[in-house]
Amino acid sequence: MTSEFQRSPRVHSTRSSRRSFMALSVLVGVGLPALAGCDIPAVSRDRGSASASGSASAKGRAKAGGADWQELDAHVMGHHLGFQVSPLVRRDEKTTVLVLKLTRAKDDPAVKDIADAASDGGNTFEASLPLSRPGFLRRSDWGANGVRLLDLSTNRAWLATASVENKVKDNYNNLPLKPGASTSCFVLFGPVDAKEVTVFVPQAGFVTVNVLDSSAAAASGIDFKAIDKAFDSVDNPNYEAKPDQALAAPVPIERYTKALDDSTSTHTGSKDITVTLASDVTFASDSADLASGAEAQLQTVAGQLAQYPDGGTLSIVGHTDDVQDDAYNQTLSEKRANAVKTRLEQLTSLDKWQTSVSGKGESEPKVNDTSDEARAVNRRVEITLTPTGGTTTKTTTPPAGTGSLPENKGPVAKGSEGVTVKHVSGNSQLTITIDHVTRSGGYLLGQLHTTLSAKTDSAPGLYNFLEDDESPLTSSRGETAGNDAIRTASNGLTLLAAGERIYPADYRDAEFKAHVPLTELGIGPYIKTGTTTVCVIWPDPGGDTITLDHAAPRKEVAELAFRLTDIPVKNS
Repeated sequence: MTSEFQRSPRVHSTRSSRRSFMALSVLVGVGLPALAGCDIPAVSRDRGSASASGSASAKGRAKAGGADWQELDAHVMGHHLGFQVSPLVRRDEKTTVLVLKLTRAKDDPAVKDIADAASDGGNTFEASLPLSRPGFLRRSDWGANGVRLLDLSTNRAWLATASVENKVKDNYNNLPLKPGASTSCFVLFGPVDAKEVTVFVPQAGFVTVNVLDSSAAAASGIDFKAIDKAFDSVDNPNYEAKPDQALAAPVPIERYTKALDDSTSTHTGSKDITVTLASDVTFASDSADLASGAEAQLQTVAGQLAQYPDGGTLSIVGHTDDVQDDAYNQTLSEKRANAVKTRLEQLTSLDKWQTSVSGKGESEPKVNDTSDEARAVNRRVEITLTPTGGTTTKTTTPPAGTGSLPENKGPVAKGSEGVTVKHVSGNSQLTITIDHVTRSGGYLLGQLHTTLSAKTDSAPGLYNFLEDDESPLTSSRGETAGNDAIRTASNGLTLLAAGERIYPADYRDAEFKAHVPLTELGIGPYIKTGTTTVCVIWPDPGGDTITLDHAAPRKEVAELAFRLTDIPVKNS
């Protein structure tokens, strides 16, 4: 079948050898270092082998200054793979290097039994697609450049600047694997100043590795002479070997939540917090008088302000739709912003906050459309807090909230028991379980175990069951620019806590110019059966258990709603 996942044709190139751009490290050809034997954070030993449970598991935790490799056992788009992950090695001031070794299980099912494809390619599974950055025929969309590095204690992520398979003959950088075969891949990042990082390997899991100086590379089994050969050997005219320096700098990990009644949404970045009040809840139509629903909204904002006793700057900006003329809308937006400020002053002290109030009228719509739905989104008041010292609160773990959960239209069960979601077409169903999540640095790391079963090759893809179907043309934030990044993502996996829907943690991607979630981004190619590991990172709402919810609110996809409750939270 034709899909956005198809690559360009494999045409052999007669190009002259690329100019070597760096001398980097690569895996020694005779094998990999031995692995440590204890568990690492975010991975459970008690799940056992992925071949039995569909889970991703890991062995070993890198010791401070150590050169240990880490192991992951996972299912990638229905195929059973093992991963070995090297320490991160600083090559120079601009580049750090990570090495992955991938091994396909000897008893792995045949590609023709898993894939929704006309040919099995000689029973070769190409792992590059699920492991690479998303995008159709993107020049750098091969290899394992979907791997991300995380320093959760400082809310930072690093994106891969380039990636290439260690292969010097007929190399298309597709990471092809026959049963029992292995290949290695080299992933480049910009400078990393942390001592250790969490490596997010797509559809495999999370491991913690040390960051080593170049002088320690030899002890880790990494050779600084061969990576140029790997990059120069890529026989794919659509691949660009030069690292993308626009992705080299770390990006802040951000948080986005919505009130369950859609009355507010909250975006937390590294420097500021923006709370958006839905004006249809805050005010009566064509009025600047606060409605009854405004009290809960402003209590939420007052609670946010109270978490930062040192104060900072506070901006309150009113926005309207485009129904009335410009002058009317400008005046109304200013009055509404001032009404919000007046009530906030009554609810909490603003003495430590340098406050500004303004109105934008209809000049800055959030959605450029004239539909009733778009106009409702555009009617809003945005309150931005820029606390002195950043957005880290004095409270290490946010308190867990109480209250009833919204109705879910799909199956509901405990996470360990799992649910089975049937597609309305009757052609496929997906079983989803999650044993636990792991708390680390203000976040929760989770791994879902999903098993797809389809009756026909035309069944919906796996991502259809997991994406954010609340907004088919935009992300949950209302952004359209990042559609390419979230087209096949598992960004619909949210948490419910304290009256809020908590979306996966995300970051602003310089290439997509939009926020990209810390989830699986490329749940493809299409498969008709098999088990897949799905990894997600959420902001930590506190508490000993969580509730995972896939809302699927639109009637076209309502049958894909599901909820998993009573998921234990384990400390790392």
